[in-house]
Amino acid sequence: MEVAIVSAVASPIAKQVFNVATSLLQGRFQLLQGVEEDIRDLSSQLTAILAVLEDAEEKQLDSPQIRDWLGKLKDVLYDAEDILESFETEQRQQQQQQQVRNLHLPFNQCSSKLNAAQEIKKILLRLQKIGKEKKNFQLSNVHVVVRDDSGWSHNSDSRRTGFIVHESDVVGREEDKGKIVDLLLAEQEYSDDRVCVVPIIGMGGLGKTTLAQLVYNDERIKSHFEFQMWVCVTDVFDYNKILKDMIEYHTEIKYNDVSSLSNAQLESRLLDFLKGKPFLLVLDDIWPERFEWTNLEKLLKHGGKGCRVLVTSRSKTISNLMRTQPPYFLEQLPEDECWSLFEKFAFWGVGGNRTADVDDIGRQIVIKCNGLPLAIRAMGALLGGIDVKKWKNILKHEIWEAEKHNDAMKPQILPALSLSYNHLPSHLKRCFSYCCVYPKAYVFHKLDLIKVWSAASLILPRGQNSIEDIGSDYFDELLARSFFQLSKVDNKETFRIHDLHHDLAQSVSGPYCYQIKDNDSCNFSDKARHVSLLCNAAQQPIMQVMEKCQNLRTLLSPSDHLKNFGRALESIFGTLKYIRILDLSSSVMQEVPESVGDLKLLRYLDLSKTEIRRLPNSLGNLINLETLKLLVCPWLYELPKDLGKLTNLHHLELDDIFWYKLQTLPPGIGSIIGLQNLHGFPVSHESGKGIDELKGMLHLKGALHLKKLENSVNAGEANLKDKEGLKNVAFEWSYRDGCPDDAAVDESVLEDLQPHPNVEEIQVIRYQGNRFPSWMRDGHVKNLVSLTLNHCKNCRVLSLGQLSQLQNLSLKGNLELEEWMDNGQYHYLRSLKITNCPKLRDMPQCFLSLYSLKIKKCDSLKDLPLIPSVQFLFLVDNLVLQNFNEKIVFLVYVNNQGQSVPVKQPSFIKLLELKVINCPKLPSLPERFAPQKLDISSCPLLTILPEPEFSRRFQHLSIDACIDATLVRAIPNTSSLYSLVISNISNLTSFPTWPHLPGLKTLYISGCKDLTSLSEAAASSTSTSVFQGMNSLELLSIRECPNLVSFPDKELPATLKCLIISSNSSLMSLGPNQMILKSLTSLGDLYIDNCPRLQSLPEGGFSISLQHLRIEGCPELINRCLKDSGEDWPKISHVPDLEIQVSVEVPLDRKSVNHSTTWYHRFICCKAGARNK
Repeated sequence: MEVAIVSAVASPIAKQVFNVATSLLQGRFQLLQGVEEDIRDLSSQLTAILAVLEDAEEKQLDSPQIRDWLGKLKDVLYDAEDILESFETEQRQQQQQQQVRNLHLPFNQCSSKLNAAQEIKKILLRLQKIGKEKKNFQLSNVHVVVRDDSGWSHNSDSRRTGFIVHESDVVGREEDKGKIVDLLLAEQEYSDDRVCVVPIIGMGGLGKTTLAQLVYNDERIKSHFEFQMWVCVTDVFDYNKILKDMIEYHTEIKYNDVSSLSNAQLESRLLDFLKGKPFLLVLDDIWPERFEWTNLEKLLKHGGKGCRVLVTSRSKTISNLMRTQPPYFLEQLPEDECWSLFEKFAFWGVGGNRTADVDDIGRQIVIKCNGLPLAIRAMGALLGGIDVKKWKNILKHEIWEAEKHNDAMKPQILPALSLSYNHLPSHLKRCFSYCCVYPKAYVFHKLDLIKVWSAASLILPRGQNSIEDIGSDYFDELLARSFFQLSKVDNKETFRIHDLHHDLAQSVSGPYCYQIKDNDSCNFSDKARHVSLLCNAAQQPIMQVMEKCQNLRTLLSPSDHLKNFGRALESIFGTLKYIRILDLSSSVMQEVPESVGDLKLLRYLDLSKTEIRRLPNSLGNLINLETLKLLVCPWLYELPKDLGKLTNLHHLELDDIFWYKLQTLPPGIGSIIGLQNLHGFPVSHESGKGIDELKGMLHLKGALHLKKLENSVNAGEANLKDKEGLKNVAFEWSYRDGCPDDAAVDESVLEDLQPHPNVEEIQVIRYQGNRFPSWMRDGHVKNLVSLTLNHCKNCRVLSLGQLSQLQNLSLKGNLELEEWMDNGQYHYLRSLKITNCPKLRDMPQCFLSLYSLKIKKCDSLKDLPLIPSVQFLFLVDNLVLQNFNEKIVFLVYVNNQGQSVPVKQPSFIKLLELKVINCPKLPSLPERFAPQKLDISSCPLLTILPEPEFSRRFQHLSIDACIDATLVRAIPNTSSLYSLVISNISNLTSFPTWPHLPGLKTLYISGCKDLTSLSEAAASSTSTSVFQGMNSLELLSIRECPNLVSFPDKELPATLKCLIISSNSSLMSLGPNQMILKSLTSLGDLYIDNCPRLQSLPEGGFSISLQHLRIEGCPELINRCLKDSGEDWPKISHVPDLEIQVSVEVPLDRKSVNHSTTWYHRFICCKAGARNK
């Protein structure tokens, strides 16, 4: 028995063709005799067919004949849409040319019209034949098409779309989560050098990924591992992508920064932060048939003790492949928990209208879902609400039996997913099925997918709503029905499609969508309209596409590998005349051919991550273009001069670097009235480039940066006050010497550029007015949360009292600013930065909610305001600052009974981080504060640290550039301090003994030029080690202490893991104690460089724990460490990773060179160890 899944959804395409035909008839075009009549006949045929389409799409479940008829209809409709849209585009272009030139049509345009007329006639005849065939199926007119100003009426079931799956909606996996967390945290000892791998095994739809996400976000996991990474592997193993994903998860580096790196380069970057650190790596959705574990395992072995890899897979053979822990087999949910999960979806927002009958039907449906959470969510989302008849129909549907007869060679489609799909409105079916053109596990943003849907004509117009808003509704409904899911539990902005849903989309898309993979035979149908390239070698597949599918609409390149299209590139622009979506991103491409202008139907063009230098002016011919993506194009400096002809453009995507480089926009950009993002606008005196171009661009959203405002004339013509979508506006003038008239002109310009009250962020840069505009002072921008005023050099007085919602304020380079006059309190201000305002004397006296305060180079400011809630305080280069305001304040809190309660609170009690640098008049720190991090530099009057009772929260302390060692000797005893930095203390000759720093893990000593010893001389003529009591010390760094002669004779802490000795020019030995380094049984890394007088290593050598030794710039020591011939070679020959920098004076055997560790041309690295003896 065949699984009944709707595969031919024709009604949305029919509606789209009807729309185009209607547009042609109403567009006042000069249609040739007979063409108008054919188009009217075509519209009539479509009206008759649309009247029965809904019934046909229902009945095809049971009728192969109707299904075949719908397939033929869909083919005709695709061709009709291509022909009519091409004809309409030509008509609009010719109409524009006639309006400009007032000329008769040239012969070639008349010929084009004749050709189009013939094509339209052919389409009409095919459609008439299809229309006659419908009489064979006894179809009912159940849906009457109505097309008016309100648009198409969608026969949706008016579902609610507010329900989205979050972590709190996961049911029945608490015990599984706990067991896996325990497995990951348990101590594991392997006899060989293996990576500890914990696999979660189970069938598709059980929730393996969701469970792994819960484990990943568990607080015990987060606190145990130094960092975590998540990589989705899928059935197409891509080692390069896995490496990139790991880098992206651990750092802020995105694909844009690493897309061109080789595997070796990526591995090198990963090694930098994997080495020696305990991490958790999740490898989601592994398919053992294609998974290459060896190279990845070698890389992961460099991690520290306790590293773990958590994998999810459907196959238990992955355990043997990866030599894992015993697999954790995830079972189906028990019946009671299945019901609880179903209730969350099916009865969301229902209230108390449930009956026992409804519950009974629901429980029977849940049983049919076989304990699979994915199927249960799909059924619950489908049956949302209480419609007893619908519930009974679902329960009795024959599709539940069809599962038993599925073809074992095809992907298994769960009946619950099939039913959920069958009950989608037709327009949602088409949007969902299109998504199979993306690879499995592809992560996408909502708006990006909507742009592609729009370009593919999958979104039907609806009244006055924007296409983006309609597409957003489509997306939300599919998300609510569980066709999409969040890509990560902790990320609400990116989404993916579950593998089983992806299989469903591929099944229902038929021959129209196809993915081309590496080593693919490209055995696709000539009906293919949407193709994605998932391969590196692109030239041959593209040529095959050109030959077979000249009616292609979509060519996507969703992978980030660099692709070389070769000579196929010109074929793309010359052959695919019906292409709507063209993605050539990440391709080896430097020039866009002029023939791009021939792609008249193109709506979406992505040239991101290419090396293109310029865009041809023929780009202006693409009057249907909606989205132009040019992200990460480092050699692109300007836009084509005919950009203003792209009147249908909605999205112009360029990164901040491009806007920074851009000197001028092309003329006439104001014609693109539908544009939604224009992040930069350099104002010019030239015609078509003035600020008045912004007047009609009412759909602008997000950020707008206005530059070169000194060129503004009639700035009010920009009409910013009506652009309600703008949230971030920057007003920037160029550098000017200044003249008397500049102040008045700038004041007038900024006054006229009043933004809409919705604006949330404003920047004003190099404004030369004497005062700020009234709209900034009178509360007009009532929603403003962030304000930046930079280099406004003539403003002497600041008054911002009406900005009641302000949270972030930055003042920089306002050289004449003297007074901040506001007397009111800034109740919501969280961050305040004041930099280089040398004349500022006064500021508001109280900021009750301030979280972070940074004051730098304010040479007239003596006192700080009252800041009782501040947690981060940075004071840098404030030459006369003398006083911390330590008044007791009363803060009002609301208790559990809703009563207002005043609470007395000292200032600075919440302070977490204090940085004081070059404040020479500051005599003391606050008396009662307990920071976690304290940095002090160049403050000669500061001699006292917080009392021990207030230093209990100390975690990091840095003392730098003090004229004497008083502060160093005043470091209090505290168990919480884990990082201590002491640098540039001029008269520090020896270290004091701190009796109790048991929590200290890192100690950095540098630039102490008078330091001769690391011990403090006692009265008994014996010495006491400075390291006494540092029972947790793991890293010790001693740098640039030119008078330090030797190490202490006392033992260093046994916990030490890393020792760095650098640029100590007088250091002659590592201490009289010859066993000092041998006793360090935890030491893994030792770095010695630029210590020219250091003569030898201690006789005792090193512990076997030492894994990495690097010696550079120590000529005498290096000679003793040469392989075989050096006297100290036996002490280090056991070290696995040994790097010794030897000056190259004579040729050496090239085979001995390890290029991965050759840092400078004048040096060569001789790498040795037990493995190459």
